[in-house]
Amino acid sequence: MTSDVGKMNETKSRSELSDIFYHLVRDPLGLVGLIIVGLIVFSAIFAPWIVPYDPIAMNIPDRMQGPSLSHLVGTDQLGRDTFSRVIMGGRVALQVAIPTIGGAITIGLILGMIAGYGPKWLDNVIVLLFDTVRSFPTVMFALAVVALVGPSLNTVILVIMVTSIPTYGRVVRTLTQSLRNSEFIEAERSLGASVFRIMRVHILPNVIGPIAVLAAMDIPTVIGLEAGLSFLGMGVKPPTPSWGSLLNDGYNLIRNTPWLIIAGGIPLILTTLGFTFLGEALRDVVDPKLRGRGK
Repeated sequence: MTSDVGKMNETKSRSELSDIFYHLVRDPLGLVGLIIVGLIVFSAIFAPWIVPYDPIAMNIPDRMQGPSLSHLVGTDQLGRDTFSRVIMGGRVALQVAIPTIGGAITIGLILGMIAGYGPKWLDNVIVLLFDTVRSFPTVMFALAVVALVGPSLNTVILVIMVTSIPTYGRVVRTLTQSLRNSEFIEAERSLGASVFRIMRVHILPNVIGPIAVLAAMDIPTVIGLEAGLSFLGMGVKPPTPSWGSLLNDGYNLIRNTPWLIIAGGIPLILTTLGFTFLGEALRDVVDPKLRGRGK
């Protein structure tokens, strides 16, 4: 009996995923976003096999070259291949974005559901914690922590994760409060269901959709913040490739090598467009009212 229920839930989950993918492909913006995000993820995963040169290997005789068949986007002031550094920079960007968003969603879900379903005093404590964290401007808070601890990939991930938790926590809290007095929740409570079961079986599936949409739209923000810190020299340490460090090099050498700043800026623009289009399409799929309106 238990195995049959498990198979039914698995079949239902696959059906829902297929339905979401079907609607994304039918939506022009969703399809464009899916293609752009797919290309970015693909290039990041297979970056070591895609790059034609070692992205950190210096080659002084070839420094400051323009775009050519040998170097598609030219070389920087140290003779490093810019195209290779752009591809590897995308890998670094996703190494920051995925654990940051994943950790922020996990902690935000837990705290948000506890605040929305728990007693009033606990709700006030958690909301106060959220407000305290959000009272600091994100960029200034990140600069202060990086200046104290030192620039590194782990520091950037930790800082952005901490500042992102209140955003997800507040959304989950609001959704949980709107669900806690629903009829199906009251029925489960009257049957003696535990708080853990109600949260896991009934509340979590109803809040994960809006959170997924929010996460898709937040990924470009996280990547942009990492690029901004790297641009200021407070992100990932050189010689690790980063889109922000590419922009910094391009800014300093813009009169001599305009292709550097173009190579660093285009991936950020494409990433923002791709995840924004994907997030908008996901929002339409998750919200039945919006989906029906589009038909």
